[in-house]
Amino acid sequence: MFTLGFEYTRGEIHSQLGGSTVSCLPTSNGVIVAACLSKKFSPQAPEVVLCGRGARTGPVSALFSRQRSAIPVFIKNASSRWQYQGQFVVARSFNSGARFQSFIVGSGRSIASVSHVVILKQAE
Repeated sequence: MFTLGFEYTRGEIHSQLGGSTVSCLPTSNGVIVAACLSKKFSPQAPEVVLCGRGARTGPVSALFSRQRSAIPVFIKNASSRWQYQGQFVVARSFNSGARFQSFIVGSGRSIASVSHVVILKQAE
C-alpha cells in the first residue's frame, strides 16, 4: 500500500484509506485510518503525538487514544508532501497528570492546548 520513506499527497493517502484530506487523524466509519502529523504540533512524532482540543479535535483525540489497531503514520515534510513512517499502534496515552505534562513541556505547545498525549510504537 505505502512504501516506507516515500512521500505521498493527502489525496493519495485518502484514495487508499478514506477519511478526511485535512484532519491529522482522518476517520472512516468511526475508526482512525491514519495519522498525518506535523512536527510543528508534535515535535517528537511519530513516537509521541500531542492531540489538540476543540469541538471536533477533542473527541477524535479520545478515539485515537483508545484505538488498538495499527495505522499508517505520515510526517509532513512540506506542503502536499507526507512521508510514510510505517505502521504504528497506541502503546499508552495520557490526558492529565505529571507524565502528560512532561511530554508537553518544551514542545512549544501549551498544556491547555493538548487533550491527549498518545505514545505510539511500531507495529510488529
